[in-house]
Amino acid sequence: MRHMLSLSVMIMVSGCAAGPLNETGTFLPPRHYQAMETAKLCCASYGDIHYAQLQRGTETKAVISPDSPVFEFDGRRSFFAAFELPAGSNRIFMVTTVPVNMLWNRAGHVMVPAVQFLDDSYKQIEFVQPRYEPDSRFPRGSWAEAQVRVPNAARYAILLEGRNVDGIAWRDRDQPSGSLFVRSGPTGNVSVLLLGG
Repeated sequence: MRHMLSLSVMIMVSGCAAGPLNETGTFLPPRHYQAMETAKLCCASYGDIHYAQLQRGTETKAVISPDSPVFEFDGRRSFFAAFELPAGSNRIFMVTTVPVNMLWNRAGHVMVPAVQFLDDSYKQIEFVQPRYEPDSRFPRGSWAEAQVRVPNAARYAILLEGRNVDGIAWRDRDQPSGSLFVRSGPTGNVSVLLLGG
């Protein structure tokens, strides 16, 4: 019951916000995929992308919505959020994602981001599909978090829709299966935190 209570609180908090990620009774990803496919690409190359500067030890939040820029990553379109990383070694990139559109609604979804690292010449270094660990706690609600080791040469990190990911399951004793599965989508509320180095 405690896990369900936490998820319910998070659902109420995230569900109260108006906007493109909240519409009770509607599974929004098909609409968001359609917007992504018809959107004009934001940039011709990785070098043209706008990167928000990250400060080590400071959490940065991003809403990846149908209004976000679209880029073609290796032949596959995605909404994204992009960050410039301070130089260093032994860096850890923490990514957190939360379910959206879940106010009295089984049609919510969660973005399960992958991370594309680039060097200072905007060349691809590594593509990572991290494993997210779900958690729920009152009063924060529900979230899933992943820790990704940053390659030493990485200067930029891009969060984009993960590949071959169906969603995330949160523990929920009130469900017959013992968990509540939230399907993935191309949009969502995410945050990043850079540690180390």
